[in-house]
Amino acid sequence: MDVAERNIERMAHYFSSKKANLRPHVKVHKSPFLARKQIAAGAKGITCAKISEAEVMAKSGIDDILIANEIVGEDKMERLAALAKQCHLGVLVDNAENARQISKAASQANSRISLLVELNLGSQVENILDRCGVPPGLPALELARELTKLKNIEFKGLMGYEGSLRKFPDFQSRKEGAEKALRRVIETKDLLEDSGLNVDVVSCGGTMSYNIAGEFPGVTEVQAGSYVFMDTTYLQHGINFEISLTLLTRVVSRPRPDKIIVDAGLKAISADHGLPSVKGRRELELMALNAEHGHIRVTGPSSSLERGDRLELLPSHVDTTVCLHDRYVVTRRGEVEMTLEIPGRGKLE
Repeated sequence: MDVAERNIERMAHYFSSKKANLRPHVKVHKSPFLARKQIAAGAKGITCAKISEAEVMAKSGIDDILIANEIVGEDKMERLAALAKQCHLGVLVDNAENARQISKAASQANSRISLLVELNLGSQVENILDRCGVPPGLPALELARELTKLKNIEFKGLMGYEGSLRKFPDFQSRKEGAEKALRRVIETKDLLEDSGLNVDVVSCGGTMSYNIAGEFPGVTEVQAGSYVFMDTTYLQHGINFEISLTLLTRVVSRPRPDKIIVDAGLKAISADHGLPSVKGRRELELMALNAEHGHIRVTGPSSSLERGDRLELLPSHVDTTVCLHDRYVVTRRGEVEMTLEIPGRGKLE
């Protein structure tokens, strides 16, 4: 926790001198306890991935939430409208009919929901994530105009996520790619404002681009989240925060001198961004993960390791590792302080 708190304070200090606000994405830690620490340090509010995550956060008293996703389905519309009575709630849309359905649900519940038009930047810039959203420019303007006509809806602005930046090999190429995408967002903002629409919010960015989006003129908030825990992928890309989350595992077998088997596999730590690393043991190289086992190659002296000995693994992707667990073991300067439940775990809808 002492390391996580340093990360929280460092990111808060960075944004304290910037025009953009920090709105951390809590899909990383799924913990109201940690979200409140981020807000106490200066974050404007939080970002969630799913309505179920947002419900957990609102129940804990957090009152400024953006769901950076499209919400579809009548059952979810009802929950969305109910949630908007508990907090200031923003949601993304990329379809006028979806927005009308949200408006209908909000009207029936007598609540008010803020909508942001999501821009698909991947259709414009190579190596940027290509998924939800309308193209920048006129399609976004047309959708925004439709939102201003809806009852119990407030059009708030735009969101564009310049993701997949790990594909760029160095900071300068990452900066050029991100700025190319962000320019399309700000050009769209200017187009909407020139057409008479108010664009209060331009939400962008993540941990990989916090110091690019955070300094780009016109961006009002940045959704960085993984900086709290960090992982080896971010470190490899020069994101200079400290790793505060590790996975404790135990040696269960030494089939031969050059191999160790541990009791952590794919059900305990993810490998979608590559294999984890062994903390502080350069002579140990993780070679493969099965469902329940990890295979470690011994490349140097480690004859002292026996069955029952413990090792710490460094995740390559914290998001997809945290969601495998029910609780954190919280330590401070090497001493166990408490266990902390992860209330957002399993909140996938």
